[in-house]
Amino acid sequence: MDLRVYSTSRSLQSHLNRVIENPFDFQSHFGGSELELAKISLVHISSIDLPTLDWLHRVINNTDRIVGICSDNPDVLEMLECVELGARAYCNSYMQAANYQQMLRLLSNGQSWFPPSILSQAFSLAHQKLKGKDTSVLLQVLTAREKEVAIAVSQGLSNRHIAERFEISETTVKTHLTNIFFKLELKDRVALVLYLR
Repeated sequence: MDLRVYSTSRSLQSHLNRVIENPFDFQSHFGGSELELAKISLVHISSIDLPTLDWLHRVINNTDRIVGICSDNPDVLEMLECVELGARAYCNSYMQAANYQQMLRLLSNGQSWFPPSILSQAFSLAHQKLKGKDTSVLLQVLTAREKEVAIAVSQGLSNRHIAERFEISETTVKTHLTNIFFKLELKDRVALVLYLR
């Protein structure tokens, strides 16, 4: 796995050396171009300054590389800002090895990872914002089957379970999801769940 960590914190470096099994490159400076990014880069937001955030915004929007954000004091608003910047993951800098392994595995497969507790807070915020809005209105642009698949995703069903429920193939489910993400201008399942909740 091609992994680089950007941080000025030696305590974080020490922690990551204990919890991340794969070798990684540790950089204590930020800046430059997206060429400096590894396939997966973790940026320690708690040790960066505002110009670095500008750099991060430019880099994430101009590359196909995957960027995750580590925070010493994670909270839902910071997570949402990072997602808006284009981050594919957001985590507590000092989380356990199992969580880091899961996050890196998902990122290496092109997926996203966010802490369940903070996602729950994000769902609550989204629910408050959308309170009173009919889900069917939010999904007007979708076909009847795409609406069914979108609602099944919001209920937490996997592609396999959705395929079984509607007696279609998993490939067809993936095609429906691709169409749903495109029509609703969403990135992934997490964004769809946030949108619907």
